[in-house]
Amino acid sequence: MKHLFQFNINEALSLVSPNVQLAKDVWDVINVNREHLRPFLDFVDGTKTVEDEENYIKMKLNGEINGTDRLFFIAYENEIIGSIDFHFIDQNNQTAEIGYWIGSEYVGRNIATEAVLSLCQIAFLEMGLNRLTIVADVLNKPSNRVAVKAGFKKEGTFKQSKKVYGEFRDFNMYALLKEEFNAR
Repeated sequence: MKHLFQFNINEALSLVSPNVQLAKDVWDVINVNREHLRPFLDFVDGTKTVEDEENYIKMKLNGEINGTDRLFFIAYENEIIGSIDFHFIDQNNQTAEIGYWIGSEYVGRNIATEAVLSLCQIAFLEMGLNRLTIVADVLNKPSNRVAVKAGFKKEGTFKQSKKVYGEFRDFNMYALLKEEFNAR
């Protein structure tokens, strides 16, 4: 599979720039992993068709143009297995939030952690950001583990801060500063 841009993390793992031609590949991963993703990600039920994923990609590309978002797909052995992005990019304060998901068969293999660390490199070295955050549902143990393994520090828990499928949920907030990343 050829991509317009591919950031190689290692021989098997890479970040791929988004384009609408990848929508079916991404949708297929979401569709196969609905049970795995749904408890923590409220976009799953709204992603019913490949066109829904195409619209999402277009929205994120528009966000990149506006400076608020930057999306990548996670590829393992040249197959799309997940997604990772910057959102809430604030150039004035040099901050952004990272979000990520991967297919269930790849959980626990350090893939999401490696993808987060690569995004940190992009954020701090290329984009000139100073602070990154990760917000994870307290019940999403793998996502919380990724944040900690990537060197993010827990800053607190926001009680009932987001409504997911009609239920208020608690979320942990993690942060990593450029100086902390550089000191690793």
